[in-house]
Amino acid sequence: MLDLKEFLIDSPHKREIEQLIAISNLAFKNWATYWTDFIPSYTYSEIIKSFTNLNDLSYQIYGGYENADRAKIACFRKSISKSDDDIKKDFPAIGIDMRGNFLFDNASQEDFRTLLKDYLVKEAHIGDIWTLGDRGAQGIIDQKYFKSMSQNKYLLRDVEVEIKIVTLEELKIPTLRKEIYISTVEASKRLDAIASAGFRLSRSKISDRIKKGLMSVNGFKVFKPTFFTKEGDIIQLENKGLVEILSMEKTKRERWKIKLIKK
Repeated sequence: MLDLKEFLIDSPHKREIEQLIAISNLAFKNWATYWTDFIPSYTYSEIIKSFTNLNDLSYQIYGGYENADRAKIACFRKSISKSDDDIKKDFPAIGIDMRGNFLFDNASQEDFRTLLKDYLVKEAHIGDIWTLGDRGAQGIIDQKYFKSMSQNKYLLRDVEVEIKIVTLEELKIPTLRKEIYISTVEASKRLDAIASAGFRLSRSKISDRIKKGLMSVNGFKVFKPTFFTKEGDIIQLENKGLVEILSMEKTKRERWKIKLIKK
């Protein structure tokens, strides 16, 4: 059995680690594959480092498609050989299609995520959500914890949304984003300045998105453009992927030379 205290020391991800330890013990005991809830990518990439040296267990990350922002971790015994295709077939999730006419009032990922939480499934059981312009959104949810729909039409603000379950193969998966390294020099470490450079959007557009709650830093929503970032921070913007701050170095002219990677 894995020692909980050993993994929880100084960790900011206690709930996720507790769950990973629980499924690890089950996988070791029962010789079967177990999955965590959906976890943000910046979280699972950190916590899984502590588990990679275990001799008897293997861990695989998958969120329904390559480079998903939210994913599950699968745990199984190393002696049970599993290919990437095996992991994809075992992935315990389904697709969800949410359609409505948002021509005059586009809804955000967070709007659709809130709709799902209000009616159908808990936050921990919702994977990625992506919008389809003014036509609605699609996403991935946990099959095991999905509540059967008593209806298929719901209201999001004043717009009627038709929701249906689809297979993962029926989803219009977002275009795979390539990693881009960015070097910039900024006057400050403010979030609006760093995010503007990383996402290639104007400061005014970035500030507007921050105030609307569309940006998070290390998994926590930030509503102030004046928020000060630091090296190692991961900034996520709805529908635009994420930016990681690789380094920050003060110049002789009291400015900041910053290296970023956009994913």
